[in-house]
Amino acid sequence: MKRNSFLAVSALLFAALYSFGADSAREWQSGTLLETEKQQVHQGSTTIRNTDGTVKDKGKKADYSQTTTSHTSDDYDTFQVYTIQGDAKTYIAREKLLFPWSKPANVTVGDKVKYAVQKNTLYLLDEDGKQHKAGISKVTMNPAK
Repeated sequence: MKRNSFLAVSALLFAALYSFGADSAREWQSGTLLETEKQQVHQGSTTIRNTDGTVKDKGKKADYSQTTTSHTSDDYDTFQVYTIQGDAKTYIAREKLLFPWSKPANVTVGDKVKYAVQKNTLYLLDEDGKQHKAGISKVTMNPAK
């Protein structure tokens, strides 16, 4: 039993060190933030129905009545879209803001930003030193100078 616990703890420690090493292995580049935009994307709607029923006893019979109310609300996902121009390519990436109180990256349009690209993900380092993860939706080549 102690051996299994030791192996589990060792595996967790290895996974933590590996993920830390992968994080620090990003190749940070410098680019210019051209544009940022907040987007609300409609994901569907939710309908809530509430039914109240009452039964009145009338001897050998019972009267039943019910009232149903429904409320429909639209569901939206919120994204912050960043357009970053690097040396050779311009990236458009969307960061999904998971909660209503989530904040986008603290960046200023026209300023230099640090970013790293890994596969289809762009990591953006904001002015507070916080990393933001955004999915790349478009890449274009910059014109030759």
